[in-house]
Amino acid sequence: MASQYAPRQHTPVPPSVAATRVDSGYGSSVASSVTDGEHLPPMPILNPAQQQSEFERRQWASHVHQLTYNQNRVALVRSINGMVDTLKGLQRMNTKRPAHYPSVQCADSHPTLPRTQSFADEFNNLPGPSSRPQIPQRAATSIGGSFDLPQQHSTPEPRLVTPQIAKDFNMLKLDLKLGALSPSESVQSLVASLLDDKISQFIKHLLALRERIEDTSSKVLVTGDVNAGKSTFCNALMRRRILPEDQQPCTSAFCEVLDAQKNSNVEEVHAIKEGVKYDHHDESTYNVYTLDQLEDIVVDNDDYHQVKVYVNDVRPINESFLRNGVVDISLIDAPGLNTDSMKTTAVFARQEEIDVVVYVVAAENHFTLSAKEFIWNAANEKAYIFIVVNRFDNIRNKGKEKCQKAIFDQVALMSPQTFKDASELVHFVSSNAVIEGKDASKVKDFEDLERDLRSFVLDKRARSKLAPAKTYLLNLLSDIETLAHVNKEIASAELERVRKELNEIAPAFDRLVKARQKVSDDCDKTTETVTADVYKHSQNAITLTISHLDDAPVVPYSGILDAFGYAEATKQTMLQHVQSSVTESEQYARIQMAECVSSISARGVLHLGNEYIHKAFRPEFMFSRKRDQLSKVVKIELDLADFVDFDFAGQEKQIAGAGMSLTLATVAGSQFFGVGSWVDGLWKIGNLLGFRNAKKLILPVVVLAMVGTGYYILADLPNAVPRKLAKKIRKQLADMDYVHTNADRIAQQCRKVLKFPSEDLRSAFQRGIEKQNKAVEERKQTQKESEVADKYFGNLLRDAKQQRTAVSSLDLEPHTVLEQSQEEQQSQLLENPFADH
Repeated sequence: MASQYAPRQHTPVPPSVAATRVDSGYGSSVASSVTDGEHLPPMPILNPAQQQSEFERRQWASHVHQLTYNQNRVALVRSINGMVDTLKGLQRMNTKRPAHYPSVQCADSHPTLPRTQSFADEFNNLPGPSSRPQIPQRAATSIGGSFDLPQQHSTPEPRLVTPQIAKDFNMLKLDLKLGALSPSESVQSLVASLLDDKISQFIKHLLALRERIEDTSSKVLVTGDVNAGKSTFCNALMRRRILPEDQQPCTSAFCEVLDAQKNSNVEEVHAIKEGVKYDHHDESTYNVYTLDQLEDIVVDNDDYHQVKVYVNDVRPINESFLRNGVVDISLIDAPGLNTDSMKTTAVFARQEEIDVVVYVVAAENHFTLSAKEFIWNAANEKAYIFIVVNRFDNIRNKGKEKCQKAIFDQVALMSPQTFKDASELVHFVSSNAVIEGKDASKVKDFEDLERDLRSFVLDKRARSKLAPAKTYLLNLLSDIETLAHVNKEIASAELERVRKELNEIAPAFDRLVKARQKVSDDCDKTTETVTADVYKHSQNAITLTISHLDDAPVVPYSGILDAFGYAEATKQTMLQHVQSSVTESEQYARIQMAECVSSISARGVLHLGNEYIHKAFRPEFMFSRKRDQLSKVVKIELDLADFVDFDFAGQEKQIAGAGMSLTLATVAGSQFFGVGSWVDGLWKIGNLLGFRNAKKLILPVVVLAMVGTGYYILADLPNAVPRKLAKKIRKQLADMDYVHTNADRIAQQCRKVLKFPSEDLRSAFQRGIEKQNKAVEERKQTQKESEVADKYFGNLLRDAKQQRTAVSSLDLEPHTVLEQSQEEQQSQLLENPFADH
């Protein structure tokens, strides 16, 4: 079997045989038009047992190779479309619920050692052809560590994820530099914004990848540090001095060298200005120059950012790089990486649309920091990089081996797959000696390079064209799987935490609602009970005092000369007693209020704990208003009638005694004088004295009666004044409704006092209920969001694994299919050697 690594030989193909070929995906053919979801058209495939010549065997191998290529291309397009849909879904989810990203601070945005291809260890165990090489793991991602998914820890905040996970990301690395700070809401918004931008970049790059693998042409980017000999290398590939060469940096724009057949076989230069989209059929999009003017355009010229150079390569098809008869190839000479930051950024961005990267490094300089950074960035999708160590003739013979070892050591760290195939992908040449062709050994080294580059671009187009898409997809799916796993773990932990909190909060919330109603009813009941008790106590106390105003001497009596003073003092003392009873009722109310307020506060502390704020109660400020003082004051004026009391309703015992004495005297006198009644006695005395003498006695008797009456009034004045004033005060207080007014005033003041702590307690309950209800609603909302996130990221994790398995199973090495067919053929021959062939 011919080796796949052998140089491609140009053999004329008969038209009848060429009609049965399936295009490789680079030229226009039926197979190249197959898109996602369509079936490949039927094609005749030769039976290996019927192949009689070497040409037919190669023809059959070409069929198998091209068929496999197109099938893999369609599968990759399908995977890219699925990946774009997955990323758009993640972007929508990230907008609704920001995804969590591991918190990590990196000292540098890139690892110390440049990274190459990266997958998890478990990828190597995925099903696939046994002959396929194991997928390498990214180097220098962490020190001595493999990819470990985060373990569950019993932490109060499940959002903090181990920083090691962030280091194991291949492409989804966000340089947050949060230090030891845990993500807050503002940081989560920042992460969501950065992640959204990153996803948009991924989608854009995937669409570019899809366009690239569907493109029929192939682009080769020649890049490297300043003055590494990139232009010299490109000229050596074409065996012509087309691009300007100099010891100083001379390439300031991207020079894309293409076959002049695309320009009607006219050699010329199309210079494109910044911001203008090139259209070959629209001359307004570019300026036309000759090849001789190319040096003036690209050397120290900032007018143009890109130059299209159309040249004729007259060498045979099996030797020409541009006109190879299989693939339309464009050779892009880029400005030096460390020319300036703008051009370096342009080179980094340009490599995303490139199929093959040829990195030119000066033998005397080795790989610089910018070279390592570029290769690390390119390794996101390109596992294989063609490396040209130029000006190797400048190294002394004794130092050549040392130089090669140093280069290989650096390549092994930067790109393990490239190092694995270093015999084909790493070449030490002297490009400046090729065009002259004076040194046969140097020309031979360059021809070996050219043969391997042609094989890599043309024969091994699955590596150069499809492998970058596969590598990029696997790297991206690995990151998506890691991110999905982290977020699913967070969502599950958050869901469990929220459910646990709801189980604790919901019963407490129900108890608080029931307690509020009970406490409110108790406060109302207490208010009514205490208010009624205070009213009744005040009413009884004031009424009792008023009813006993004249039971005992109020003030001492000092004689008739101080009768008015005695009456005034008696009045003031009686009124003072009445007011004292009111004051005593107010004091009783204060005591009751202090107890009730304490009782209400105790209920608040019992049910609400520290949420209840107890306000100090100052009972001494009760009844301190001027209105309360005036309500107790009674004004009564004295008059002469207050000194005489002819109302004997209160002197029944004295009057009854005097009547009994008079009755006894009358009976005794009548018996003694023989008179039957006092009327008879008066008649007899009148007859005895005579009417004239009786008339004379009337005046003395009247005077005597008046004197007796006056004496009685004066003698009864100490008792009459209190009685008369008590009657007068009772009457006036009754007319004022004094007892009810003050009892009701005291009770209403108590009701008002109890209203404040009761309302405060109700407000505290309401605040507590609202707070608990808000907490319940927030946790229910969080539970709902966590359930959605848990389901989404679980599905995302499953889909990412399935997509990763599908992509990993794609075998981009077509020789394995040919070998498998030949092995099956040989096994059939061994089983039945006499069968017809």
